[in-house]
This record gives sequence, structure tokens and C-alpha cells, in this order.
Amino acid sequence: MDKISNLPNSILCDILSYLPTKQAVSTSSLSRRWRHVWKDVQVLDIREEPFCSSGDPSLDSFVNAILAQRNADLYPIKKFRLTCKSFSVDPISTSLNAVIGPCLQELYLSLKVNVMFRMNLPKAIFTCTSLTSLVLKHDISLNYGPEFPDVYLPSLKNLELQIDEVDKKFFSGCPVLENLKLILQHMSSVCPEGYVYIPTIQMPQTLKSLTFEDYSTLCHEINHRVIDTPSLEYLHLKIVTSVFSELLMSVSHFPNMVEAHVDIQESQSRVDINGAFFEHVCWVPMLLQALRETELLTLKRYTTMCLFGAPAFKFPEFHYLLYLELDFQFFNTNFLLNFLHSCHVLEALVIYNWEEPYLLSMDYNGPTPPTMVPSCVSSHLKNFEFIEYQDAADEREFIAYLLQGGLVLETVTIQLKSNLDLETKDNIVKGLSAIPRGSTICQLNFFD
Repeated sequence: MDKISNLPNSILCDILSYLPTKQAVSTSSLSRRWRHVWKDVQVLDIREEPFCSSGDPSLDSFVNAILAQRNADLYPIKKFRLTCKSFSVDPISTSLNAVIGPCLQELYLSLKVNVMFRMNLPKAIFTCTSLTSLVLKHDISLNYGPEFPDVYLPSLKNLELQIDEVDKKFFSGCPVLENLKLILQHMSSVCPEGYVYIPTIQMPQTLKSLTFEDYSTLCHEINHRVIDTPSLEYLHLKIVTSVFSELLMSVSHFPNMVEAHVDIQESQSRVDINGAFFEHVCWVPMLLQALRETELLTLKRYTTMCLFGAPAFKFPEFHYLLYLELDFQFFNTNFLLNFLHSCHVLEALVIYNWEEPYLLSMDYNGPTPPTMVPSCVSSHLKNFEFIEYQDAADEREFIAYLLQGGLVLETVTIQLKSNLDLETKDNIVKGLSAIPRGSTICQLNFFD
């Protein structure tokens, strides 16, 4: 007998728990020693890939056989993962009822069916007191109409929902939730019978990490998103909104914020030079104010445009910001300098220039920046990167400004716009390399 087979069952089960369940079961054919080991494994990972073509009933049969043969009384399931693109609702619902128990800690369901049908989860899932992690993806419905089931998940700390809708009552039953990933998919124009629209989503106050992607605002005219989470440390916010949406956003101050990524997108690609079409996201400056304690901040291009066109907007003071990444639709030196004057200890700055020649330019409404060099540029900024540099006059002026005023700069990296010809690129490199530098250790790098 080999050395591995001499190990006790507990260790062998721990090894098998890292394998997909079908592979774990196949070890029963290795020898008599391995014949029944898999039956004690308390982690099941069932995937559709090893089975036949879509719609083959063998997956249902396999799930039922596994649950029937394993030693459930002595070794109850602690982690259950099911991933499949086609399934029969009734057998899977029966299997889930068999899985849910007082020892279940982690549940992961990624199920896809015909778009006209959604699977309602067994209500026992909402009162599984031992559950610490729950992931629900794709064609799983949390639509129970007005009679939403009671939710009591006192141990749940990690929750990931990638679904069409979520009832606000769901979050109220998660008193210790710390990590939430909520992706609201685009709801079909044909709403299921009994559908109840919930316009307000309020995030649990206990959150430390929030990833929120919202595509549902494309369907409804009025929505309200409330992020009143004073303990939040990580935020990834992506909202795709219609220009006609009346989306509202309410946020608290985030004193513990460490990392924040904000990506506000508009579903229709158009530019109003008067800035009128930014009015439906007038809350973006308020959101930036709430993020003033963060150490890392990235703003995608439409988000930057919302700040760019905001009337009488003053940047908040960022006393802890070390890394700033900005996407620009319209590069503007005054906007950037005003931002830098509010970033007192910034060490790294990255700029993506998405400017396209066919788009009309947009005027910056903000004030003229102070004449002195921002304190972060002269005493803290070490690394600067400019991506898609095309050598427009204001771009070249800003590069010169940083090279001369950046007294502690270590690296400046310029990625040239790809459609520039070789002669133009060569002239850009020569021109920027000739600019005097305030830092004696500054290295200037160029890439295509």
C-alpha cells in the first residue's frame, strides 16, 4: 500500500475536498482502501462540465446518487457548490433541501435556465444559522412577491448576489455581514407574474467591503441607492444609468476607507457640451466628498466628466490619498491641478487619456488653480504614468510642469498613443527628454 493510502481518513478527506466531487468519487476505483473514503468528505463541488451535452439528465442523477450514498449522519455537508448551465428545477430544489442543515457553512449556486424561468430557493436557506458564506448567481430568483420569507442569517459574513433583483428585507436579516458583492443584472422587459419592484436598496451598515454593480437602472426611471456604511474599507462601485434615469444616491462619510473604485457609465454614448446631461448624476461630487479619507482612488472617465461639468464644485481635502488613477475624456490641466492641490501626500498618479478627435470638447467650469506647485508634487509624488499620450499642447504643458516641479519624482512613464507614426513618436521622445527635471533621480520611460 502506498504512503498516501496509509494516511487516516480525516486527512484523505481533507485532500479530496479540494477536488471537484466527480473526481473525488472516481478515487473509489483506486483500491479497496479508497472505495468509501469520498463518502465522508464534507465539501461537495459539483460542476456540469464533466457531464454530457446540455440537458443531459445525468447531472441530476449524479447529485441524487451522491447525496444518497454519503455518510450524512456522521459527516454532514459543510460546503456545497453547484455550477450548471441547464437543470431540472424540481430535482435541484429537492437536492438543496437535503444539503441545508445545521452544519452548512458555505453555499455557492450558479445556475442558468431559460430566461423566462427563475428558480426560487428553498426558504430554509434564509434561516440557515450556521451559514457564513452565500453566493447566488444567474437564474436564481429572490422574487417571492409581497410575502418575502423571513430572513435570519446570524453568521453570514460573505454574500455575493449576481441576480436580477433583491428585496431590501433580505439584508435586514444579516446582522454581521461584512463583505457584499451585489451585481444587479438588467431585468428583462417582460417582468414575471407577481413581480414587485423595490426602488430603494439600502446596504447593511456592518459592511467592510462592498462591490456593487447596478445595471437595473436601465429599466426603471426612479431608483434610490443608500450606502450608509460607516465601517466600509473597500468600495467598487459601477453603475450603468440611462440619461433619463432619476437615480438618487445617498452615502455616509467613510472614515475607514482604504480603497475606492468608482465607475459611473451612461448607456447612451453622446456628449452635451452644455453639461446638461450630467444632471442625473449630480450626486457624484457628494460621493467624492464621502471618499475623502481613502488611500487609493480610481475614477473612470464618465465619473471624471461628472466632476468636470459639475457647477461650483470644490474638491474635498484628501489627507491620506497615496494613489490616484483618473480616466479623462477631455484632458484639462486646470482640473487636474485643482485635484492635485487637494491631495496632500499623493505618491502615485496614473492618467488614462481617452480623448477622441471626433468628440466636441467640453469646458471646465472650475476655478483657476493656485499658482504655487501643489505640495504633493513638490514633496511626495514619486511615480507618474500617462497612458495614451498624444502630445497635445495641454498634455505637454502638464508633463513639463511635473518634471520641473516634482522634486522627489523617481519614475515618469509615458505610453504613447498607438496610432501615432514613428517619426511623431521619435519627436515626442526627444522633446520630452529635453525638459529639465527637478529631481536628480527621475527616470523617464516611454512605451508604445
